[in-house]
Amino acid sequence: MMYRLPFLWIVSLILVLAQSAPCQAKTISVELVWNLSQAGWVQIGVETGDYQLSLDNKTRQFPAGSTLQVGWGGWTPVLRINHEEFQIFSGSVLEVREINPGSLRVKTPEGIDAVYRGGLQLSWQDGHWRLINRVDSEDYLKGVVPIEMSNTWAKGGAEALKAQTVAARTYMVRHTDNGKKKITDSPDIHQAYAGMIVEGEASEAVEATRGEILVDAQTKQPIEALYSSHSGGYSEDAKNVWGNIDIHNVSHPDPYSLGIGGAVNHWRFIVSAPLLGSTFGLGPVQKVELDKLPSGRVKSVRMLDEFGQTKTVKGRAFVQAFYPFGQPIRKEAFLGSLFEAQTITPSRGSPSSSTGLFGSPGYLRFSEFAKSYYHGQGPLLSKVLSSSLGTSPDPQPFGVFIFVGRGWGHGVGMSQWGAYNMAQLGYKYQEILAYYYNNTLISKG
Repeated sequence: MMYRLPFLWIVSLILVLAQSAPCQAKTISVELVWNLSQAGWVQIGVETGDYQLSLDNKTRQFPAGSTLQVGWGGWTPVLRINHEEFQIFSGSVLEVREINPGSLRVKTPEGIDAVYRGGLQLSWQDGHWRLINRVDSEDYLKGVVPIEMSNTWAKGGAEALKAQTVAARTYMVRHTDNGKKKITDSPDIHQAYAGMIVEGEASEAVEATRGEILVDAQTKQPIEALYSSHSGGYSEDAKNVWGNIDIHNVSHPDPYSLGIGGAVNHWRFIVSAPLLGSTFGLGPVQKVELDKLPSGRVKSVRMLDEFGQTKTVKGRAFVQAFYPFGQPIRKEAFLGSLFEAQTITPSRGSPSSSTGLFGSPGYLRFSEFAKSYYHGQGPLLSKVLSSSLGTSPDPQPFGVFIFVGRGWGHGVGMSQWGAYNMAQLGYKYQEILAYYYNNTLISKG
């Protein structure tokens, strides 16, 4: 069934109305913590443009081809300019300041190799170097949108890239205005940002929406434009995730996120009863009870072990215990809190779903389920530790739990995969934003 947008959302196409919101291009500060939070040694090279190096209240020209190495020796910070001798760094901040537009390449011994527009500020803090990228706000977005979505979405999904750009710009404005000094490049803290190395077709979306942000329809102030990869078919209310009421990020069905996204659309995670229990300080878990929000996301998980002990943990904490941090996303992973639970115990019978009150356990011979689940190619489930850890040499008699879910991320605000599907169906980015964010207008300063 094709879902039509209500008239109020169509009216919102008469956008670009509020003129008072702060969304002009400016220089912002982005702390590079995603891969550089513990950097001990860093090399910075000028790729293009003209720069100045400021050190101890002195400046020197730093043209293309120049290099700066910073490190430490005996817990003392040191630096080397070009191929000169190493010297002790005794100041508080050194800066590679952009004079004419250019780019800087940042390398570390651990294999980090990134390129950033703008300039860099460096300081030695708590035994590592702290790096801050001083960059034009629109250039910053060119390093955000391709990694939050994908350059490949430009073909057939250009309107989704525009929607992502407006959301990301709104988030940037809200988190850098009103005295706020900086944001980070981390998706776990603010927005993912990878600099110039990811720039591509998505830059067209940045240019096409230059200066546009989402504002509250009444106050004309920037909203908290939240988004996640995949809503699982139902967006979440902000207050259910962070505890704060937000009229712009409310829960509603999201049919555009169904049937799209591959592994993040439908995933499955298996964990043995003993491992599930030990993860939360229990013995082998016997039963699982899920307390759910109206969206279907799990608010809390109550576990009962073989010794009669129980423990209840919040849904997000439960997910984080098994979330594949730093690993490639695949179907056999725990990706979000919109899930069901099934119990498989080592006796003949059929699996049961443990989604409400504790019910009678389901039964299925391990070898039978393994054959149907792995198509005869995998190990017996009695030997499975978890989808991420693999198997153990010896079988265990307590059974396994299978968590079957949809979606990836917190589910609040815009679903990126849902936006992509809407774009493919012919919706414009204004309509996509109006669908995911309540009571908003687009403003261009």
